[in-house]
Amino acid sequence: MNKKLVYKCGMFIADLVALICIYFIAPLFANNMHTYELTNVYLYSILGFVGIQILVSVLFNNYSLLWMYRSYKNYLRILSSVVTANLVIFIIWAGLYFNDVATLTFSAMLIAMLIEILYVFASRTAVSIYFSYFYKKHEKRKMSLRRTLIVGAGSAGAMILNELSGKEFGYKIVGFVDDSNDKVGALINGVKVYGPINSINNIIAKLDIEEVIIAMPSAGKAKIQEVCNLINYKDVNVQMIPDKATLLKSDLNASLRKVEISDLLGRGQIELDTSGLSKFISGKTVLVTGGGGSIGSEICRQVLNYNPKHLVIFDIYENTMYELQMELNMKYKDLNKEINYTCLVGSVRDQKRLEEVFSTYKPDIIFHAAAHKHVPLMEVSPAEAVKNNVKGTYNVAMMADKYHAEKMVLISTDKAVNPTNVMGATKRFCEMVMETWNETSEHTKYSMVRFGNVLGSHGSVIPLFKSQIEHGGPVTVTHPEINRFFMTIPEACGLVIQSGAFADGGEKFILDMGEPVKIVDLAKNMIKLSGLELGKDINIEFTGLRPGEKLYEELLLKTANASKTANEKIFVEKVVHPFTLSELDEIILKLTSIAHENGKVLEYLQELEQVKAQNK
Repeated sequence: MNKKLVYKCGMFIADLVALICIYFIAPLFANNMHTYELTNVYLYSILGFVGIQILVSVLFNNYSLLWMYRSYKNYLRILSSVVTANLVIFIIWAGLYFNDVATLTFSAMLIAMLIEILYVFASRTAVSIYFSYFYKKHEKRKMSLRRTLIVGAGSAGAMILNELSGKEFGYKIVGFVDDSNDKVGALINGVKVYGPINSINNIIAKLDIEEVIIAMPSAGKAKIQEVCNLINYKDVNVQMIPDKATLLKSDLNASLRKVEISDLLGRGQIELDTSGLSKFISGKTVLVTGGGGSIGSEICRQVLNYNPKHLVIFDIYENTMYELQMELNMKYKDLNKEINYTCLVGSVRDQKRLEEVFSTYKPDIIFHAAAHKHVPLMEVSPAEAVKNNVKGTYNVAMMADKYHAEKMVLISTDKAVNPTNVMGATKRFCEMVMETWNETSEHTKYSMVRFGNVLGSHGSVIPLFKSQIEHGGPVTVTHPEINRFFMTIPEACGLVIQSGAFADGGEKFILDMGEPVKIVDLAKNMIKLSGLELGKDINIEFTGLRPGEKLYEELLLKTANASKTANEKIFVEKVVHPFTLSELDEIILKLTSIAHENGKVLEYLQELEQVKAQNK
């Protein structure tokens, strides 16, 4: 039956019943709730008056009003119809029925009109609320079944079809796409398999697809990247299921996630030796300097997974450390698990403050993440790079030896390789500091972890590109050929902890990060993932290399010096450093004295690197 006709008939019947009731109860209110004589004339009059009310409502077209959306015009129209109808009734009553219908006094008529106004306002408002909160919600749920295409016609794709086809999930599976000739053209539970995958955009257009689910949990990262790169995100929302291990542990609908920029890097996540890490961390006191930063905070999260005796989070920037503290409190409260950790504000530049921390907590393991890392900023503030990176690392290394820490791990950078900027040069010297202390200390094993750019860390290109895209662009890239190695934050921090477990002293650990990624390709993928079209919705602008910036980054000083560890994704390089502690002290004094002279810091550190190379 036509829904509009049902609605009109329903309102008509409701009004008819309500008006009859109103004319019966109005005299009661007028007579102070005393009963009255119900004559035949009055009964006929009620029918006539109700007929007039309904006729006027029809003439005012009240039953065609849409109450899905409330408006003052609708209320004004029904008020006008009620007043008009009652005016007509009053004229008829005054001229014809005044003597015969004594029961219906003027006060009763006035009360009837007021009750009628309240009724029509209340009834129409109730209808409007129904449409707004119930009917519209129901209709939206019915209409929100998104036409969905599944990439991969294997067991995972069939599972999605079986488990997510219900209306409660909002998916309407209308097709599969696969490369297998044996599957293309076949039906899986009545749903056709299309192909090949490289024609996916044509299939999306043909089937009017709104949602794509990539169901290839056994495919390698490179294959996932290939599929993701094919899809035109402007037309559809793209989700993917996790790997098999994660999928078996979780609800399928809950585990679906959107494609992220990390999925387009073409390199799988490294696997860590969790049992070895547990043995390394469990029951130990762990200190993380720079613990509120992107890398430091993730190290803290992962360390807590391995049951340390005590975690000490140390950072000069209290805001991010406070946020981490609130996050940890909430997480472990929900897990009903007790953890032992302490957040301390302080700077690695301050020897006295470090002395307090080390003497109080006596850490067994130190992850040193505190540093200034932004290349352009350090080019104009070299003295700060010397104070924080060089002196800060020296201070922490010295305290580690003094208080007999077992191991200290420095978070280094690919920019320390053949450095061309102040930040990279100071971090390279930090590695020399660690190598020197490793040669000197009788108690502590010092090592370094060197990796490339981290996706989503503070100051990385990902948050910058995201902000630029949100503001409509342009997205700025320094050079069309500039490239970088990338890893995710959890991946980087897992490497740091794993290298600490491997460390025997003096090593530089380097992750096999696969092929470097062009920054312009990263920008294009982010624009694509945002559902925008390059050149039409947003542009990329090349701004030129910044001071001290390399076109290409390197991870290994000499590949020949590197060998694999027990984890095939982690390489290690070990070179004995010629400096003594007394020489380090002299170098740091020299750096401090020239730190404010433009260009002197980088020049001096590059000379030291040459001296080191000659003395090998």
